[in-house]
Amino acid sequence: MRIKMILLAIAYVAVSVALLAIAYQPQSSGAMQKTDRLAGSSFLVERFAG
Repeated sequence: MRIKMILLAIAYVAVSVALLAIAYQPQSSGAMQKTDRLAGSSFLVERFAG
């Protein structure tokens, strides 16, 4: 039972690290940015600006 809990904890940590690595995508500079958007504008301002 103890080994099962240890393996479960290791699997939980591994999945958490994998999800954080997928979620954290650093912003690319230059080529991928659209030029019609302000650098400091938020998602809501871009989404609902009209």
